[in-house]
Amino acid sequence: MARRTKSYEEQMEVLDEQIARVQGKLDSLLRQKDEVIAKKQEQELKELYQLLQEHNLTVREASHIIDAQAGQST
Repeated sequence: MARRTKSYEEQMEVLDEQIARVQGKLDSLLRQKDEVIAKKQEQELKELYQLLQEHNLTVREASHIIDAQAGQST
């Protein structure tokens, strides 16, 4: 018994469905990555704020210190 080959249209439909599934998974993974990046940034901001608090520094004071250090290294 001979096996019927799929028409080009049927093959394209199957491929389109596979692409849609993979695209959905990719979109989900990209959203998860964005969430992880946001959590990391939040954690780093908390750590930076804590460091400023421990040294009784304002953001402006810390910025001046960083700028002065950057000026010395060039």
